[in-house]
Amino acid sequence: MNDREGVAHVAKALSPRTIVAFDTEFLREKTFYPKLALLQVADRENAWLIDPLALSRDEMQPLLELFTDPGILKIAHAAEQDQECLHHSYGVLAAPLLDTSIAAALTGHGDQIGLGPLLRKLLDIKLPKGHTRTDWTKRPIPPAMAEYALGDVNHLVEAAEMLLSDLDKAGRRDWALSLSAMYTDPRRYEPDPDAIATRLVSGRSAGVQTYAVLRELVHWRETKVRKADVPRRWAAEDSVLLGLAAAKPNNLEELSHFRGLGPKLLEKEGKLILDAIQRGLDIPPEERPSPPRKPQADSDEAPAVAVLKCFLNLLAREHKIPARYLIDTDDIVKLLRSRFSNIAEMRESGLLKPGVSDEVGEVLLEVLNGHRALTFSKGQVKYIEVPSGQAGRKNLSSR
Repeated sequence: MNDREGVAHVAKALSPRTIVAFDTEFLREKTFYPKLALLQVADRENAWLIDPLALSRDEMQPLLELFTDPGILKIAHAAEQDQECLHHSYGVLAAPLLDTSIAAALTGHGDQIGLGPLLRKLLDIKLPKGHTRTDWTKRPIPPAMAEYALGDVNHLVEAAEMLLSDLDKAGRRDWALSLSAMYTDPRRYEPDPDAIATRLVSGRSAGVQTYAVLRELVHWRETKVRKADVPRRWAAEDSVLLGLAAAKPNNLEELSHFRGLGPKLLEKEGKLILDAIQRGLDIPPEERPSPPRKPQADSDEAPAVAVLKCFLNLLAREHKIPARYLIDTDDIVKLLRSRFSNIAEMRESGLLKPGVSDEVGEVLLEVLNGHRALTFSKGQVKYIEVPSGQAGRKNLSSR
């Protein structure tokens, strides 16, 4: 569809549905923002290709209203980039949302399974071969490419219905929806320069002054790449920013010795880079933010961390879910040091991923409070209940 009437027709056909699938094709090799080139939408019986290059936002409005209709569940597979396309192109995000990649992981189909393998497992359907290096902005779209694009949504509603049924049987529908909802938060698609600087120093030894300079350099790069709509690496690689923050050059001559900053960039941006470095240096010591530090287990805690990781992996295997859906690795030490007396406290801590406290909280609470222990049986790890007289004598750590 490439006209107002076509979009209105599709929106009218989909509006009575309770479940609608969507997918996108886009280009990003030479831009900071994704360039939406094709939008695919479908219900259980029909699928359509929408040409966003030929349509204004006003002409797309009926479909955008459908994407934000709270009464229609939107389905996408590995939804993050599709949502980013909608957010950048139209300022909307599809919600409510079910990501079939997440739903598949919570129903025992494997972590981060591709759409092709998932449809083969669920529906015995083989998708057309991919067009990973296709320029989707070229028109007209060849029939083979159109068939490929439609294949991504043709059977997605049917697959989602099967997954939703399995989620209901396992009591995990709300869990899947809460995890999928992280892709409906606009903050996810508006990168925070300070968060980027935090990620860059994660696991590194960086002083307070170096971190302050790095934050200013990241702000410089983010401003440049967004304004010029070019990839971050075209301005400066992460490693270059880290090197500049550590060395803190104070003139163009010193700046010119850094690899990764070409002559053209230095000519146009050299002064701005130096200004960014100076802004970081000018922050009074008492106002400089401290670089974030990952919580590190001390020598006494290290064995307990290893045991807790083993417990978490065992829980993930038993419940047929990816271990990464339980907790971020960086939070395991915090979990070990926490003192929870009930599930509500565990949930309120925010250490566990959404839905985890309800799914495995009781067992995890028993582990943390010394009421369950690990044992080996026939070469496999299992956990056992600790006799009531011994429970609590020795917890995972000596907290």
